[in-house]
Amino acid sequence: MAHKNKVKKLFEFRLSILALVFVALVASCQLNTPQLEPSDKTETWLLPTFSFTVSIEEPASGRLQVALQYKGIDSDVFELKMPAWTPGYYRILNFAKNVISFKASDSSGKKLPWEKVDDHTWKVKSGGATSVEITYEVMAKGQGVAESQVTEKRAYLVPTSIFMFVPEKLDYPVKVNVKPYTGFARVSTGLEPVLGEENSFYAESFDVLYDNFIYAGNQEILNFEINGIPYEVAVEETDNLDQDEIISVLKRLVMAATGVVGEIPYRRYVFLLMGPGRGGLEHRNSMAVFTRIPGSSQRREFQSWLSFMAHEFFHLYNVKAIRPAALGPFDYEKENRTSMLWFSEGGTVYYEYLILRRAGFMSREEVLTTFSRLIEKVENSAGRKLESAAQASYNTWEEPFFGSEKTISYYDLGAILAMLLDLKIRHETDGRRCLDDVMRELYRKFYKEQRRGFSDEEFRKVCEEVAGTDLSEFFNYVYTTEPIDYNKYLDYAGLKLEVKEEGGGHRIYSIKLQEELSGQQLRLLTGWL
Repeated sequence: MAHKNKVKKLFEFRLSILALVFVALVASCQLNTPQLEPSDKTETWLLPTFSFTVSIEEPASGRLQVALQYKGIDSDVFELKMPAWTPGYYRILNFAKNVISFKASDSSGKKLPWEKVDDHTWKVKSGGATSVEITYEVMAKGQGVAESQVTEKRAYLVPTSIFMFVPEKLDYPVKVNVKPYTGFARVSTGLEPVLGEENSFYAESFDVLYDNFIYAGNQEILNFEINGIPYEVAVEETDNLDQDEIISVLKRLVMAATGVVGEIPYRRYVFLLMGPGRGGLEHRNSMAVFTRIPGSSQRREFQSWLSFMAHEFFHLYNVKAIRPAALGPFDYEKENRTSMLWFSEGGTVYYEYLILRRAGFMSREEVLTTFSRLIEKVENSAGRKLESAAQASYNTWEEPFFGSEKTISYYDLGAILAMLLDLKIRHETDGRRCLDDVMRELYRKFYKEQRRGFSDEEFRKVCEEVAGTDLSEFFNYVYTTEPIDYNKYLDYAGLKLEVKEEGGGHRIYSIKLQEELSGQQLRLLTGWL
């Protein structure tokens, strides 16, 4: 028995060494090259490995064929789970309901017994096999950006709705091979390509896999660089599209957005721009949006499109890097609740307009008009007196995204609160600091140094440190439904809020410039907008 224990310990020691070598090699790939070399001879057979093949055989059927090779199994029974939601889209979607024809077999092709033990969990008896193949089909007939959609026009693949995971092994590397329909010319994704293998991609963990959507179709690819960093724009509808103009405006948008934090946390970025549809979702180094691209001559429509793009792009900082503790690492089986969406989403709405202003796409008057409309929408909402911004954030899993008669939109109210916070910081520091400094400090302290999200209390502490003062009044507006003293904050920048009564109790709100501005007010206004 003692001899066997020594052998076992020696084996475990060698296994741990190999694991460290493998992790080091993967880290080296991540830091030094954008591609995974297939010639890597590391003995990875001792480690659990996951390799998926997803086939798009008949787009008209709306089905995907999925095969998983799972190697290095060390137990007689293991579980596979399908995520219940996708990050960025705060709804339980129960992706497992779209799985059909589940099968399991060992490396010799022998069928293995399995059972579905709950709504999203399959339990497989390996029978001592160290390598198994799992096959299943996914019904991909979704309508929104958070659901996979396969048609004869395109295949839009949402990884959380397709790829199962083994509990406790979310941090293991994953390889995905896409076999597109013969009528599709190319595959676009933010995932890293595997060198020498067509349409094969690599993710260092399931979290990375789930953060990168895949788009197969006949899209046109536009490319550009900024300071040596490559950007890819996969565009589905190119009719009447001025490609040089699109590249030019995206460059300006990217430079204005990345200037907020001042550091770029990606090595490449991919814009997945599909035709008109429902919504967009952010990712750490890509975005997936359904959109029609208007011409710049249609000023209001073009500004609306640019704000949409700026919003999804800026999320690579605010949500993906700068994030509440609940938003990563994720629990893919249930709701991930936070009271901070008013800042993660609403603050991003605020920044999308600042970005457009800084990039020269909006005038000061247009930005103030936009903020006026946000205040008007919030203050005329029946839910304004019933739900705080923090409550709306926490309750979003059950409530409409943009508010109702009983709720308030944390997008709209959050944007207003971010504006007030920015004005307060600028006022208290005589224009020396602003909300950008809060973003930079959150990025540095929690994302880079501590590699984690922050709590509500930690967020407030950073805000007060940057402002150099107590912010109790401001945070009271976040956590209660108390009426906001807009004019107190707008006055810092020489502005005022005019309110006009309309029939039926509706009010019109307009941010206006005061008749006379002090030097301090003018400096603050100019520095802000």
